[in-house]
Amino acid sequence: MFTLKTAVVKEKTAWLFLSKLLILLSALKCVFFFYNYRVANGWSVTGVANVFQLIKWSLFYDVACITLLHLPLFIFFLLPRKLIQKKIIRVTIIIFYSLANTLLLLLNTVDIFYFRFHLQRADADLLYVLRNPFANGTFHVILLVLAIIFYCVFIARFIYTSLIKMLTQQATGVHFVWTTILLFILSGLYFLSGQKKIVPTYPLTQLEAVQLPLAQNSFHTFLYSVYRKNETALPAADYMTTAQMESLFSIHKKNNPVTGTKKNIVLFIMESVPYDFFDSSSRYKVSMPFVDSLINKSTFFSNAFSFSYNSNKGITALLAGLPTLTDIPLYHSSYTAINRSLIGKLLAKNNYSSSFFIGDNYDDMGFAQCCKWLGIQHYYCMQDIPGYRQMEKHSMGLHDEYVLSFMQNKLAAKQQPFFAVQYNISTHYPNDLPKLFIDKYPLQNTTPPMKTMQYYNDCLQQFFKDAATKDWYKNTVFIFCSDHWADPDIKNFRIDETGGFRIPLFIYDPANEKKKIVTTPVSQLDVFNTILHFGSKADSIISYGSNLADTTLQKDRTIFTRMNSAVYEAINNEYVLGFNAVEGKPMYCFDYLKDPQKKNNLLHEVIYSTKIDSMILQMKAFLQTASNHYRNNHAANE
Repeated sequence: MFTLKTAVVKEKTAWLFLSKLLILLSALKCVFFFYNYRVANGWSVTGVANVFQLIKWSLFYDVACITLLHLPLFIFFLLPRKLIQKKIIRVTIIIFYSLANTLLLLLNTVDIFYFRFHLQRADADLLYVLRNPFANGTFHVILLVLAIIFYCVFIARFIYTSLIKMLTQQATGVHFVWTTILLFILSGLYFLSGQKKIVPTYPLTQLEAVQLPLAQNSFHTFLYSVYRKNETALPAADYMTTAQMESLFSIHKKNNPVTGTKKNIVLFIMESVPYDFFDSSSRYKVSMPFVDSLINKSTFFSNAFSFSYNSNKGITALLAGLPTLTDIPLYHSSYTAINRSLIGKLLAKNNYSSSFFIGDNYDDMGFAQCCKWLGIQHYYCMQDIPGYRQMEKHSMGLHDEYVLSFMQNKLAAKQQPFFAVQYNISTHYPNDLPKLFIDKYPLQNTTPPMKTMQYYNDCLQQFFKDAATKDWYKNTVFIFCSDHWADPDIKNFRIDETGGFRIPLFIYDPANEKKKIVTTPVSQLDVFNTILHFGSKADSIISYGSNLADTTLQKDRTIFTRMNSAVYEAINNEYVLGFNAVEGKPMYCFDYLKDPQKKNNLLHEVIYSTKIDSMILQMKAFLQTASNHYRNNHAANE
């Protein structure tokens, strides 16, 4: 006679296997919660009800991943045992499910540690950043690789053992019928609960933006992102008429070019350098005498923001004036034909040569492809530097001193005017320093990121010392901007709605040494327009930014940032507005000057409604413009 107890005993192996997977995922989620607790400022947990919501969504996606991944396996178990026990089928099942479950657990484990760098769960962008840190084989990287291999073997062994047990039972006539029925029921409930829940960001309907990673499963976010990697993360938007949209936000810009002799332009893209290093009120202000001396005779933008958290999105903002709306780099996506202004070709019309210098391997992060996509004529990487094999390396490539020296020689040989970009890497995590580096300020520069910024300061000092003797120097404008914010102290990491995007940005002109501080909110996206301004480019361009040299730049202008695939922010000189682009709804609004801890959400405060409504309208205009631009992406490029 059939009883529930008999079914449980008979299918115990399957139920234990699935239960262990769920327990492991839940345990990893708990570790994720506590390990990143300080990073997320306590995850903004407000009470017991909020905790239950977090648990509900976490279990929802973990159970969904386990169910949908293993339902095909248990359907196979319903087939005749003679078929299942064929060697090729057994081997295929074992290999596929060992790999799939290893990936399931590995991604959720890696995100515990990678979250503080990416600030969201794993997505398709991971496929484009994996190569770089492993290419140079430093000791730390080798240890990391060995640890990952050991962990994967441990997981695979557990999965393999469980699969063998179930296949052995199936050979004796156990088809795991009730387990299969349970998985069918769970799958049905998942799909009946609504198609919108397939989207990993759906929990934002009930949770705070900072809490979203607690609800998500990394395996789900990664596969969903890979599936739609060539799609824009922004849904089609129709918030207003085209006329109203263009009156609020337009990407068709026209610069006021400089007059007189054409300026050489050198852009220093500073890798992972936060504004904190330049903020005299911050405990993380770096002692960097040379860079500080430059700032004292430069135009410094004290309220500058990056568009996103990633290098491969920062470079597109800086050199194309375009926001990346895809999870993967724009120059790797299906939107490469998007209507854009090619910086290299536009400058070439004014007889500029264009060059890009970086110390990593060829096309790491896809930057060689990006340069070609933007019409930049010359791309120089580690392999182009004579004697690079004997030079000391950072985990990401050659240290900056070698690249800047090589760049110095190349610029000396170039005909003026020229445009050059140096993308430094020594300030990138893990912040390796050369063996001969002398720590001049051990009491002031206390963290590894601060020390590597001090090293970069020394490299720049030598570069400018040599450059000042060249005939091109006085006719050159130097622009400094970070690619994205990074925490100045890994041990005390914090997520912040505005601080997490604040970056240094300043312009130095040796022919016009004058200190000026601009408090107007500005963006990475403005650098593109500014380069073309100094390049005497007067034609109309496609850009989401403005010219930083424009004296009429509005003090109360609003700039935009992207937290993740769903959440965008609008920031002006007082407030930061968070907006769920998937749902088309505002999420929060903080007075970030008076409320730096972002504790008082003003979204529903009547007294602020006029200002907030204005920001919401501007955000909608930006999103609708970007959505339309991406979807009409086959126009001729300028």
